[in-house]
Amino acid sequence: MLDNWIIMFILAIFFASMTAVFARTALFGLSGPQTLLTASASVLVLSFTTLSFSGFFKSAKAFGKGSIEDILIEGALLAAGFVCLLIALGMAETISTACFYLLVPVAVFAVNIFLSRKIPQPAPIVINVMTLTGVLAMGFGIKHKKGLWWLPAFLSVAFLTAERIYAKANPIGRLERVAEYFVIALIALVLSFVVRHKDLKKITAYHVLFAIFTGIAFYYGPICLHKALAISSFDLWLSLIYNLWLVFTVAFSRLFLREKGSAGTYAGLGLIAGAEVISFVLQNFI
Repeated sequence: MLDNWIIMFILAIFFASMTAVFARTALFGLSGPQTLLTASASVLVLSFTTLSFSGFFKSAKAFGKGSIEDILIEGALLAAGFVCLLIALGMAETISTACFYLLVPVAVFAVNIFLSRKIPQPAPIVINVMTLTGVLAMGFGIKHKKGLWWLPAFLSVAFLTAERIYAKANPIGRLERVAEYFVIALIALVLSFVVRHKDLKKITAYHVLFAIFTGIAFYYGPICLHKALAISSFDLWLSLIYNLWLVFTVAFSRLFLREKGSAGTYAGLGLIAGAEVISFVLQNFI
């Protein structure tokens, strides 16, 4: 029998790499906001499998003005970022759009350099340039039917970068993080009436199911990883493999969605994987 940590890690990798595939499948029938609404509702339901519903709202009454402002701002930025990413995912292949999420730490790195006015060491510059080059090669490595797919993709990076910088300056607790999903779900609900989907009559339970799977994968992926790392003596190497989730995403996109990449796609994937490996070696062995 497999050890528990191996099972947890396999599930973590599966959820991390299948999130975009589930979302892409849901987008064949739902709009971006509708997919986000269903996924965020799934996350909320799963959150209350470990949290007391009544206890949460009792604690929420004690949130200060600053906490409420942080919840609203971060929730709005996350909602905008995820909606834009889902819109891009609905316009172009998974192998071209999922990788844009990796530009968020690159953008945060660039913003920090600009704000600090300090030149960093060469290694992080090389790593971030490799990631940037790899994402652009994957994104534009194949021809897409819709030429403006990159616009919502870059907008998602802008919103998610702003959220990460704001969250670092204004950290919040676990309960506030759950409250953020109420904000995300509410914004997604409103946008569901604004961003109309031309094929509403074609929505089936199948599409809603995959939107629910998106929320399940997004929620349980990090939980399974945390459990695997806690009980495994190979936690360092498991973290490296998990950080290569994009490799598995490309494989699952090829298997389930029949997406085909180009030489540029796989060269870009190699650059991103190389950047992760170099970062891992520098952080842990040098």
